[in-house]
Amino acid sequence: MKKSPRKTTLSTRKNRLKRRSGIIPGEIFKPLAIVSVAGLLAFFMVYAYNFAMCANYFQLENTIVRGCNKVSEERIVELAGISPSMNILTANLWTMARGIEKNPWIKDVSIGREFPDRLVIEVVERETAALLKKDKDLYIVDRGGEVFKKFEAGDSTDAPVFTGFYRNGRVRKDLLEKAFGFMDYLSEGDSFPRVWNVSEIYVDDRYEFSVVTDNHLFLNLGFGDYGKKLKRLKRIMADLAQKNPDGVSLSIDLVDCSRITVQRGSVLSSGNLTEDHKTEI
Repeated sequence: MKKSPRKTTLSTRKNRLKRRSGIIPGEIFKPLAIVSVAGLLAFFMVYAYNFAMCANYFQLENTIVRGCNKVSEERIVELAGISPSMNILTANLWTMARGIEKNPWIKDVSIGREFPDRLVIEVVERETAALLKKDKDLYIVDRGGEVFKKFEAGDSTDAPVFTGFYRNGRVRKDLLEKAFGFMDYLSEGDSFPRVWNVSEIYVDDRYEFSVVTDNHLFLNLGFGDYGKKLKRLKRIMADLAQKNPDGVSLSIDLVDCSRITVQRGSVLSSGNLTEDHKTEI
């Protein structure tokens, strides 16, 4: 006996409702479960964060400073703004580094955390290459040609004084490079003058490039061909050791090696010397 179309439709609807009644609770439970787990995780993370921020376990106990010579460790810590009660997790390392770099001697700085209670600060200081004379003041310049501070009482340095390197209020870095090149040449050699014998270097329109040594010699060298010029100077110094035993100031013009002139007295202090004081070699 065949079922009526109406009964078939009712049966089909009942089956659909049963299937949906089983699916709907599952669809509702899954999002609720996900939200609940996410909430628990968020609560745990907030709790863990607050615990870490307040726990004495991460309180700063020790600060290590490396690489400082001209600036004291105490001054580095002060510039960084470090306090004994600081939590190393909340410490702003970028701000600390910028504070330290305010000191002109500091070229670069890096700060790291060593858990659970230590900060490590590593600094790179600038090295004095020369003292630049500007008007009546001296300024410290590094090997890269950067003038980074005015020379003041308490700045310990044995670097030579460079005069004439300021032109129209600006540093002539091309002349600085030539002067540093000469110093590099001396550091590689083993004859007079050695790099530590140089007390002053002059650049001007009259003498071009000149060196004053610690034994009162004024050497007018000119740029370039240093090997040949200093080789001639070595022979001259051997001869002068016998003729000039009292060690008076001498000015030696080595620009033209074929016509070297030796003058008694300092060109810088005595001004124009008479021909009686000059000797050609």
